[in-house]
Formats: sequence, structure tokens, C-alpha cells
Amino acid sequence: MRPFVTSILATLLFSSAVFGIDDVAKFRFAKNRSLSGMTLHYVKSNIDGSSPEYVSQYFADDSTMEAFKFHPKAFPAALVVAKMDWTSFSAAGLFSYRINSKTERPLFATITFDRAKRLSEVSIPVMRPKPETFSLPHFPVHVYNFDLGSLNFSFPHLRNLAGSFVVGIADPTFSDSKPLAEYKGSVTVKFVANERRNGTSTRKYSINGAGLQDRGGFIWTNRKRGWIEDIEIDLPDNPEWKTFKFKLIKAESMTRPQWEKFILDQF
Repeated sequence: MRPFVTSILATLLFSSAVFGIDDVAKFRFAKNRSLSGMTLHYVKSNIDGSSPEYVSQYFADDSTMEAFKFHPKAFPAALVVAKMDWTSFSAAGLFSYRINSKTERPLFATITFDRAKRLSEVSIPVMRPKPETFSLPHFPVHVYNFDLGSLNFSFPHLRNLAGSFVVGIADPTFSDSKPLAEYKGSVTVKFVANERRNGTSTRKYSINGAGLQDRGGFIWTNRKRGWIEDIEIDLPDNPEWKTFKFKLIKAESMTRPQWEKFILDQF
């Protein structure tokens, strides 16, 4: 084979290996499926219900979601803002704020995802003086420690609700001797059945793969609106837990002033 032809073939194979595995095309943004204005209140715990923490997700607009993580009447709490990129159906960036009081919310950490460069940049100044980067072999990509919040954002826009898709998982390492965060691998999300869950009509999906250390489980989504109703996964998304459960306890519409009041009322 001629060297020029060999070079072209190698380029095509490389492009397929890098870009062909993405499952971005399995999603399509639909304005009528947007969760803008909705607030979803969850309780996060071990699968047996122990060690509960409350997480409320406010969908401020078509591309912005704010996740408030708290224990009632207790400081500190956390507020993580996700800015979605609808060309990759992943978060373009996550911005984590530490709520120390009713008026103090310093920025604690950021993580960005660039599909064009296939890189993620992480910055946690209190831990490392300079940002760190790692490669992203697959898109869409989601942060597991964010309770798969950006997947919740994109799930309503899944084109084939009875099919399967692959997403990448990125996560903090929770180790002083390792990089701040890294790409963990991919997982396959596959439709299992329509099912009643917690009194609601849902679609049940399995989720598993190297990105979850092959310790996966199931996700249940609301059949009408597409948001996550429940998650049960054997692998915890934080070392403080033993497993991962994320159960919806209430869904309601909120304005920005109502959302801000809700946050302050928890203290």
C-alpha cells in the first residue's frame, strides 16, 4: 500500500477511534422537553436509606442547573452550578460554591469539559495552586460525584427512550497523592422495562461499566417528563457513603426569588 494511502487510512481510523465512539447523536435538544423553572428535591443516601443528605436541583433556564446540597439547619452547605453544552449533551462547566453563611458563598472548585480539545480542566485552589487537565475519550461525559446531575439535565432529550447509550464518567480522586480528578471510563445505560416506582410511572434503565468499576445498578426516569425519579448503584459517589441512592421526594415549579428563599430558609 502506498505511504500516502496508508497515511489517509490511518487518519480515518484515528478519527473513527476518537470521535466515532461518541453517543452525542443519541440526544437531541427539544425546547418542549426543557426542565426550565422546575426544582427537583432528592434525598441522597446509601441504598438502605442510611446517611441521608438533601439535594435540590433548580433548573434556572434551558442551560443552567443549580444543585443545593445540605443538611437542614446546618452550615456549611454546597451549591454547584452546571452550565450545559447542548452540542455535547454534557456540562461545559461545573462551578462549586461553599455556603458558609447566609451571605458568604466563595467559589471552591471548577471543572470544565471541552469536546473540541477533548480535555477537562480542574481547579481547586485550596488543594493545588495550579489547574490540572485530563483527557476525555468519550462524550457525553458526566461527573458521578455531581450525583449524575448533568445526566439528569440531558435525559429528557434522549431520542430513543427504549434504547441504550454510552456515557463517560469523570470524578474526583479523593486522594492527596493522585490528580484532582480523572476520567474513570465509560458506562452503558440500557432500557430495561416500564415500571411503577415510588408510585410513579417510570422507565427503568440499567447502568454499568468500567466508569463505575463494574459496580453499577439502575436508574428510573419519569415517563412523562424524563427526569430521574430514583437511582440505586452499588458504587458510592463519595467516600462518605457505602452505596448510592438518589430518590426524588418532590417536584415543583419555582422562580429565581423562590429558589433563593428556599436556600435561605434551610438555615
